[in-house]
Amino acid sequence: MSGTLWVLLSLCVLVSPLFGPPGSARASWIFDADAGFVYETNVGLAQKARDVKSDGALSTALSTGLAIPLDDRSTASITGDLSGNLHVELPGLSNLGVGVTTAFRHKFGLGPSAPWVRVFGSGARFEFDDSIRDGFRYRVGAGAGMRLGNRLDVRVDYSFEEYEADHGKVLARGVPGDVFDTTAHTYSGRLDFFYNETLSLFAGYALRDGDVVSTTRRNAQIFAASSALTADRAFGPGFIAYKIDAIVHILTFGMSFAMTSKSSLNIGYERQIGLGRGGLDYYNDVFRAGLLFSY
Repeated sequence: MSGTLWVLLSLCVLVSPLFGPPGSARASWIFDADAGFVYETNVGLAQKARDVKSDGALSTALSTGLAIPLDDRSTASITGDLSGNLHVELPGLSNLGVGVTTAFRHKFGLGPSAPWVRVFGSGARFEFDDSIRDGFRYRVGAGAGMRLGNRLDVRVDYSFEEYEADHGKVLARGVPGDVFDTTAHTYSGRLDFFYNETLSLFAGYALRDGDVVSTTRRNAQIFAASSALTADRAFGPGFIAYKIDAIVHILTFGMSFAMTSKSSLNIGYERQIGLGRGGLDYYNDVFRAGLLFSY
């Protein structure tokens, strides 16, 4: 089933309770807004030091929609999503995304310690300053979690992601140019520790298995291992984007400080260790800081 069809079917299922019989649970509005700054030490996921470029970006995200109670333990939701990134040194990577997310969440009991499960699907359109990356992203996934005691939350998640790009120019005979048409599976786990009423700490690990786009200057090693390539003007003259297969280990640490009952300051660090086919390994450090408002 294509990502587009999955999202359309999900929309039909989730909106249908709004037209249920009189007396059924009413939907309520949900709203999340996030604004912050992200800095990456290796934006292009390059292997050689000569090709590594760092950059920072202003990042914003807005999500609003409806939460639809199905019973006292189950909730469906549908939101419209808007996101944007404004890059400082590499403006060609600046982008705007518009999409929709549908989800279903069920708790196996009442109270904060009851285990829960969640499934979701999303689709979004992304436009970049450098149009070669323009395209559609589809995601489906599932997760589960529970509270352990009074201070610890644990969760595990799985997601499948597909990106379909509009453009791609063939540079070498016999090698496709669809570099940004990618798929990947991600398996992750996370722990949240609530130190007190205002401060919480978190740590997580994710394993991503699938396609990675690495942008470097021309070299024979990555050319031999890549399944597609095209010129990448966002990084400057002479840079080529290569699609390679990689296992990526992602370690995440951070903290969240509650400013009010509906807003928080979040600070995080992420270490990415990419192990690409043919010994094409890379490392990337990501630093994040932002404000989250939710109700």
